[in-house]
Amino acid sequence: MPDLSKPLIEARNLSLRVPVITANERALMRNPLRLLGDFYFSRTVRSETTLLEDISFTLQPGERLGLIGANGAGKSTLLRVFAGIYAPSAGKLEVNGAANGLFDISLGMHPEATGLENIYLRGLQMGLGLKAIRSLIPDVMAFSELDEHIDKPLANYSTGMRLRLAIAVSTMIEPDILLLDEWIGAGDARFNAKVKERMMGLVEGSRGLVIATHNSGLMESLCTHGLVLDKGHVVFYGKVNDALEKYKATT
Repeated sequence: MPDLSKPLIEARNLSLRVPVITANERALMRNPLRLLGDFYFSRTVRSETTLLEDISFTLQPGERLGLIGANGAGKSTLLRVFAGIYAPSAGKLEVNGAANGLFDISLGMHPEATGLENIYLRGLQMGLGLKAIRSLIPDVMAFSELDEHIDKPLANYSTGMRLRLAIAVSTMIEPDILLLDEWIGAGDARFNAKVKERMMGLVEGSRGLVIATHNSGLMESLCTHGLVLDKGHVVFYGKVNDALEKYKATT
């Protein structure tokens, strides 16, 4: 259980550096022996590039943080650090609770599997057990409105049907800390209203939110604080309106 007396997220001098891989090294099958050597013995010495540098801030329970910056500023990378996808290279990060990221809502779904089978595949990828997935299937079915199509292969679905299923499955559990790389929406106006209601329910039901978006109006309506990033560095951290003004002044 999370300690409600502690900050939701606390970062102190957090940095992330990753190795630089050349184009030739990406073609792994050209030199499989080198690949095995790297995997088992870490023989290759590579240069590194810094994606995040000296990130420090504290987010308290109930606060909602908007990550602000141009493309390449480090917003999506920082979200994935919070989610535990990337481990910091230096500094300190404490996330007090389970951070659930809605980054790729189709991750884990297979075109040859049926809609129902994909509910199980996506649910397992999200860390749910079979019993929990079975209990959530009626809600997924009702929300996606796929009816008899649920037993057909995903490859036979239209783009809209795939999106409805992906959204229904990805939003079927309420997160403790919600991480969003852009707001989730759908093309169809009627279904989009359902998605908006569902997403707002997830935001209201969570103990905190971190979202990266270029929609300043959405950020003002959702967030209490803003973190302005530029090339992996913190430019400003404070109230969301002040953060947006700071970003506008520097662009």
